[in-house]
Amino acid sequence: MSGSFGTVERTATGTVDQNLSKIIGVSTGLIAFNIVLMLALSFVPPAVALGRLLFGSLFVGMAAFAISVGGGSWVASKGVQRGSLPLAGAGLTLTQAGYGLFGAYILGLASAALRLPAIGIAVVITAAITGVVAYVVYTTDRDFSSWQSYSFYLFIGGIALAAAGYFVFTPLVLLAGLVFFAAFTVSLTYEIWAVKENRYASDLRNAIGIYVAVMGVFVNVLIWVLRILELLDA
Repeated sequence: MSGSFGTVERTATGTVDQNLSKIIGVSTGLIAFNIVLMLALSFVPPAVALGRLLFGSLFVGMAAFAISVGGGSWVASKGVQRGSLPLAGAGLTLTQAGYGLFGAYILGLASAALRLPAIGIAVVITAAITGVVAYVVYTTDRDFSSWQSYSFYLFIGGIALAAAGYFVFTPLVLLAGLVFFAAFTVSLTYEIWAVKENRYASDLRNAIGIYVAVMGVFVNVLIWVLRILELLDA
């Protein structure tokens, strides 16, 4: 078994020797820290203001999300591939900041009394979705290798729908949100399948992939939970 996240260790059969508990532990820790971070930042006015500046408008928000979350996860993965933990850490910091400020912004739009209940409900729903996806992946022999590409196409489709909603037909923006949710769910399916199939030689790479996908599902669920709670609270 590899004692380092950045090294490759293979068994006698040639498959990558993974530490599943380490993958689950690291990804869960990253997720938990990011959720606590966004909740804490939602009570810090300058952080909420920065989140509003970055994510308050459609096109700037999509660009900021792509750079912080997408770019950060890409940098982190490159750091793992090169065996550079500082580079991986820098990428994770950028991703954590992106999710943290985005979460602070959407939580900051709701009353303080609704924020913790909304997070609790969103955590339960996200955990259920993750559990269902993991069950499907691990109990079937289906090849999900193409789902990484599918998630990319869905992200592009979501951006196109959001743009069309902005310029042509506003309800398409809501549909774009559902497409983004689907994109992260598809990405999560691929990442869990990648762990099952020993797709990557690094436990940290696997943990990062699952963390980014689960957080993507979580923030989309959180948006809808907040909307529903606000309607019920009105």
